[in-house]
Amino acid sequence: MQSYSSCLRFAGGALLLDTPWGEAPGEILVNDEPVRATWSPDAAGNPSCRHGGWQLTLREGPAGAFFLEVRNAGSEARTLRTIHLARWSPSAFPHPLETREFREFIHGPSFQGINAGAKPVGRKTPWLDFVVPSNMLIVYQKEEGEALLLGVVPPMGPAFSEFVTLHSEPHLEAQFGFEARFRFECRVDPGESVRTSPLLALKGPQGTDLMQEYGRRWYELLERKPTRAPLVGWNSWDFYSGAVTRQAMDETLDAARERFGDTLKAFVIDEGWERQWGSWEANGKFPEGLADFCRHVKSRGGIPGIWTAPLLVNIYNPLYLEKPEWFAERADGQVQTDSYSYGPMAYLDPTVPEVIEHLKGIFRRLRADGFEVFKVDFSHCILNAVRFRDRRVGRADLIRRAFTAIRESIGPEAYLLSCGSPYESVVGLADAVRTTGDIHIYWGHILRNAHGISGRWWMQGNLWNGDPDFLVVRGPDTAAPPYGRRRVVVPTGPDGGWMSGAEFNEMEARTYALLVHLSGGDVILGDALHKLNDTGLSIVKRVLEPRRPAAVPVDLFESEQEIPRIWISRGEKDTLVGLFNWSDKPALLSFDPAAYGLTGTPRDFWTDAPITTLPARMPRRSSLGLRFPA
Repeated sequence: MQSYSSCLRFAGGALLLDTPWGEAPGEILVNDEPVRATWSPDAAGNPSCRHGGWQLTLREGPAGAFFLEVRNAGSEARTLRTIHLARWSPSAFPHPLETREFREFIHGPSFQGINAGAKPVGRKTPWLDFVVPSNMLIVYQKEEGEALLLGVVPPMGPAFSEFVTLHSEPHLEAQFGFEARFRFECRVDPGESVRTSPLLALKGPQGTDLMQEYGRRWYELLERKPTRAPLVGWNSWDFYSGAVTRQAMDETLDAARERFGDTLKAFVIDEGWERQWGSWEANGKFPEGLADFCRHVKSRGGIPGIWTAPLLVNIYNPLYLEKPEWFAERADGQVQTDSYSYGPMAYLDPTVPEVIEHLKGIFRRLRADGFEVFKVDFSHCILNAVRFRDRRVGRADLIRRAFTAIRESIGPEAYLLSCGSPYESVVGLADAVRTTGDIHIYWGHILRNAHGISGRWWMQGNLWNGDPDFLVVRGPDTAAPPYGRRRVVVPTGPDGGWMSGAEFNEMEARTYALLVHLSGGDVILGDALHKLNDTGLSIVKRVLEPRRPAAVPVDLFESEQEIPRIWISRGEKDTLVGLFNWSDKPALLSFDPAAYGLTGTPRDFWTDAPITTLPARMPRRSSLGLRFPA
């Protein structure tokens, strides 16, 4: 295994980055003002300087990563908006970086930017804009050349990290550089300090190799390491949506035991059980109450789970009327409200101590009812608000406060799934996170989710379990109608659309099931189990056991399509290869097993039949699963 060392060092008032294309000095900025002061060693030998009312100290953290500590050296409170730990301008590089020669990997922070993937530097795709901030990490790989990774590692600071490509020309087709910035948006009182998360830089021949190493670094540095096996179960949302009832849950449990034995463990009630957002108690569709449901699931050998959106409160809920001081605000001091399909919502302020106690009460009660799996959703939406009561709390710490309270309330043994919260806010607290957007039984959603999985595979088993959303396969070839709620039918557009086009055919269902299997994460079914026919059942049964390890999209930076086509999972018993054609027309298949160290005759993933000759072309919207000897 190749050894990677840090590419950062500090000298002459700049953070020097040793890239494969030469060393470049990075400028440090505080609140967008360049730091021009002279740095000198402090008592511990760390570079330190005075910048206006701030005392800055640069410290070397784990594995050669650097973080900046900022202390308010004045007599009055000050606002810290952003820190640029380093800005490597296009002119900083001894050999200019030309956009036409590079691809950049963009990593969104979850639901605030769920799309991820590699694209030509500075170019727009249906999924990613010309220039878009990347969260946690960014990777640049030269065409047929080496790669550079910049990323943050634990312990996390109170600011969100953003990595942004900088261009020398407005047409974005000349030279480029990049910057690592941290968004605090908080008040720092006199004598108090805050810090960035540690910044790590790695270089090597392949971007995907760097991402694997980055995942290993995260695992080594995490205080609370992931230990939970991926969850296997069923969730009510994709088929029933808010129409879920106790009867539907019981019928699903019966069908699961009849058709899958005891393989499915978790049975999760999603949205639709609550009285109202803000009143997290059972409504009339669960007349026997939640504790009775939990007892029933456990009596059948299952694990009961429940969905909540605890930080959102419907403005027609009594809590909003009775506790107006509990809610986050706009910049002008008025309450922040937004409209959703579930109603108009306000956001609880996690910096208010009474709100934290309120959250603890909700989850202690649900835990006492018997729930062991908790899906926490919509938390990222509170970041629509600007003002919170305790303005000393940085942006990344807002949601972290809420999840810390939830984890304390449900205990270490419960399984906590973060659905949509920024990853930096829940690391070390969640057992699983959503790695994709919402799935539905249409090809466009497969495309959208394939982007997410292709960008977040390195997290699986290193930070937590990945949740690729539900495994669904229903359609005319695989299940009996109806396939869900009645909808307005529209054709699929170039970006895949939203719930557009026709429902899955068999190949599309197999392609999505193979993708979920290769992700290595949670396997949560979402179909009406009693409606699946033999074809649908056979697909689901083949992928119910989570794959270890997660597959690497080895052509992430080289694929001629916008999504990687070659995914490889090297397991103990075999190596599983997924080959895909994501386009709407047939595509040539260029895959040489020997180039990836694979030997022997592969077998078809679905049929176990030997495959002696690979096809020269793949049909539109198709996949091929190959099992090679270990």
